[in-house]
Amino acid sequence: MTLPALRIERSDASHARVTGRLGFIEAPAAFARSEELLNGAASEMSVDVAGVEAVDSATLAVLLAWAARAQTDGKRIRYTGVPVGLRALAHLCDAEPMLGIA
Repeated sequence: MTLPALRIERSDASHARVTGRLGFIEAPAAFARSEELLNGAASEMSVDVAGVEAVDSATLAVLLAWAARAQTDGKRIRYTGVPVGLRALAHLCDAEPMLGIA
């Protein structure tokens, strides 16, 4: 079974949804799409990642990189719908505050 390609959908300046594959193979291309996610974003942005599949440490790295990039632009990303496996990995790495999850 092939997982769907990564999709970034912005509904408005404050809300986006990320779905599809986001693992080791997709991480470089996903990071390169930072502008697509952040260009024109509000100072506080909610990003739903419930539809992200094949979660691994590269997924966490991309989400952290997006959050760091937002912060350098004076913006803040809060991730919602964080899959259980990704939440556990973020907890293990003590990264929940950086992802805006508690």
